Amino acid sequence: MANDITSINTSKAQQASSRQTQRSSDANSDSGSRTENRSASAGADKVSLTNTAARLKDIEQRLANQTGVDEKRVNAMRAAIDNDRYEVDADRVAGKMINFENSLRP
Repeated sequence: MANDITSINTSKAQQASSRQTQRSSDANSDSGSRTENRSASAGADKVSLTNTAARLKDIEQRLANQTGVDEKRVNAMRAAIDNDRYEVDADRVAGKMINFENSLRP
């Protein structure tokens, strides 16, 4: 049996919207001098990044430009496979699988 949940929060959203409209109306009816002060200071707002934020942005851009693939290693693996020199270490693979499974446990 399906339950219709599309209108569960509709009345709460309408109540919140009505309260917001009332607050906005009350704020607009305050003294005109406060509005003038806000308008004058709104033009003076400015944003500046900290050194950390600027460094993070630089790192993000450098990471975006990287492919994430080690072409040298890929080519070496292809050559090893093509020449029948690629060997799988079953114990190593099994150990990594066990470690991965253990890391998923709470």
